[in-house]
Amino acid sequence: MISLEIHVRSLFTGELEFTGVALRAAFLSLLKQSDPELSKKLHDASSVQAYAIHPFDFGTCFKTQFVQGEEYSFTVHILDTEESGHSVRGIIMNRDALLDVYHQKMMVTQIDITRRSPDGLMSQWIKEEVNQDIVRLPFMFKTPTQLSQYGSDCACLLPVPERVFPALLRIWNTVSGATRVERVTDYRDWVEQNVSVSRHRIRTTELELGRKRSFVGFIGEVVYNVRNAQEPFGRLTAGLAHFAELSNIGKNRTAGFGMVRLLTRTENRSRELRGQVRADKTQPCGRQEVAEVRDGRTSTDVPITATGDRISLTKISTDN
Repeated sequence: MISLEIHVRSLFTGELEFTGVALRAAFLSLLKQSDPELSKKLHDASSVQAYAIHPFDFGTCFKTQFVQGEEYSFTVHILDTEESGHSVRGIIMNRDALLDVYHQKMMVTQIDITRRSPDGLMSQWIKEEVNQDIVRLPFMFKTPTQLSQYGSDCACLLPVPERVFPALLRIWNTVSGATRVERVTDYRDWVEQNVSVSRHRIRTTELELGRKRSFVGFIGEVVYNVRNAQEPFGRLTAGLAHFAELSNIGKNRTAGFGMVRLLTRTENRSRELRGQVRADKTQPCGRQEVAEVRDGRTSTDVPITATGDRISLTKISTDN
């Protein structure tokens, strides 16, 4: 795995909407200069994509403020280095390139490279988490997240374990040099029996993407309990939780959606002592609705808000 932290200098002063979609386009444009075929393949591919983007830091409503002459950075995590390794070298050599981000120019000033051994990282992640038979994995979903529903084009707007962790496993299986786990169906069955949500505070938000497009997804905090954590699939689950911080999760994760941060034990314990699990206060914008959960599952494709142990349903009117 290779991570490229791309530093740019802003050539304008102003505010931009969530930059993930624009940065994906800018990255593919940069890649096109060294490998047009790979850039087109990544743009058109319908299979699991072997890269993810973490956009510029953002504040309220996922917007970013820029000042002319100041430097900013975003990160591209490249999982399949066998296919894209030589193209990465071309990107690095392309100093002083200009990126177009929502029609605003930014000059590349520096690219920092981090190389990671996937199996070495997985072993480290497992060692950090699995020291008892029950493990708690506190997630912060930082950007709007949609999960796929099997056999349907509808989006799942609840962070149910059997959709989160098998999806992460499919992404892991694209990583160059990683030990692949082919038994995704068996793993999903194991997750259904052994992983549950113990605490949560989530809500949905809607991001306008321009051209009459929008993206609805959930954000907030979820604590997953993993039973039988010392079993092989339990250890894998703990490792995948850390992997999510690099890969993102869900639909449009290559554009910075589905960004995850795994909370530290201290952060999670602090929230429990205060008797609350709070959604990220820097992201209060967006339409909020709720959806019903029965037996811990939902198939609704409408936005939801969930707090504590109670979730209910409100349909969204489509009339304008």
